[in-house]
Amino acid sequence: MLRLEITSIAPGGDGLAHVMHDSERRAVFVPRAAPGDLLEAEVDWSRKPARARILRLIEASPLRAAPPCPIADRCGGCDLMHLALPAQMDVHRDIVVATLTHALRRVAPDDPGKSRTGDMTSQLSAIVTHAAPRDSGYRTRARLAIASERGRIALGYRQGASHAIEDIARCWVLDPRLDALLPELRALFRAERGRGEVSIALGARATPVLDVRWSGKLEGSFFASLEARVKEGSWAGAEVWLEGARAPARFGEPEAVTTGADGEALVVPLGAFAQAHPAMNAKLGERLLVRAELTGQPALELFAGSGNFTVLLARHTGSLTAVESDVRAVAAARANLASRRLGARWVEADADAFEVPHAVRTVVLDPPRDGAPGAAARLARSKARRVVYVSCNVATLARDLATLVSGGFQVSGVEMFEMFPHTSHVEVLAVLDRGGRLAPEAGRRPRRLLLEES
Repeated sequence: MLRLEITSIAPGGDGLAHVMHDSERRAVFVPRAAPGDLLEAEVDWSRKPARARILRLIEASPLRAAPPCPIADRCGGCDLMHLALPAQMDVHRDIVVATLTHALRRVAPDDPGKSRTGDMTSQLSAIVTHAAPRDSGYRTRARLAIASERGRIALGYRQGASHAIEDIARCWVLDPRLDALLPELRALFRAERGRGEVSIALGARATPVLDVRWSGKLEGSFFASLEARVKEGSWAGAEVWLEGARAPARFGEPEAVTTGADGEALVVPLGAFAQAHPAMNAKLGERLLVRAELTGQPALELFAGSGNFTVLLARHTGSLTAVESDVRAVAAARANLASRRLGARWVEADADAFEVPHAVRTVVLDPPRDGAPGAAARLARSKARRVVYVSCNVATLARDLATLVSGGFQVSGVEMFEMFPHTSHVEVLAVLDRGGRLAPEAGRRPRRLLLEES
């Protein structure tokens, strides 16, 4: 047992303390701790960094708040719910500033363009933070773990740093229309044997869609029950993937329908990425459009997905090329553009390996959590003058920004979006310019793209 004082929150959501152990100053990560906590903890020194479990709070931080969810201390989902909302935003800001500053300061000052690093890091002190309009019932999609054995069923999220399932009756951050689905899922799987995951989202007519990935046996009654719910209109559709199968069993319309960055309906294939907080996605799209400063010039969008930003960008540029490797996402994006009478040139390719055309001056990218190291390197060598980078992982964002700065770009703005209240995750929009701000072309007006180019 050891007394620890928590000084900050580390990326990933754990509290951070530093203590001397065996004549060495060691970092200790403490889940569910708050900056300013004084506590007694049991420490596992065999891990680096060391991990600890809270035994007793000696003095609670003033940043703490009573979690509104009764299982917040066990569930692995909302890892910052023990902090008040303003404190959560401060934690996000501290993590973003520290991570980006560290990456930019490592850029060698003797390389061309890198003497501006100090000016760029000063931009981080002026980060704009966009708070979420609501912090409960906001998630319109979720992935649940499930295990069933002869009538005994566990349905919920993984516990923190564990594969164990925290069985839940309801989820405080889940959209009420999906929260009401949980008892039905229990009934659907109760007689089955096996384990897997079920992703849930809202589909056509704002009714649920399911993506089931299952290892084990599913009886015929399972499929009959699922089909009956779809036929009666309770659920929009479902896909069921059995382990080893080459194709899923499909029922109804198994596509999610969310709100795009332009505020209109956006169809997304099951399994493809979509933002889970529609209101914050709209704010992100609004700010992205402002920061991109499109003036009718050719633009490039990398990692375009199902067209969340494409439907916005296509209205404001004379020539838009969108790059995405997921064939189903591209098909959905084409349909989303067509429903708005918009168009873009689509390239089905790995966006991280796509060569930036010489004529492109503005590039927008929204890569997965692994970031875009290849795209960043190509952008650094390109003729592009503005890059707008959207990221859900500040560590990979920092790595890629350092690459772009090495190529002569300068960070001209960073904004944060509270896309995931009560968690350690935050969405970040970073803007980089090469050789100053982009100047709008005199007398040039954006045009609306009609029909879709091949």
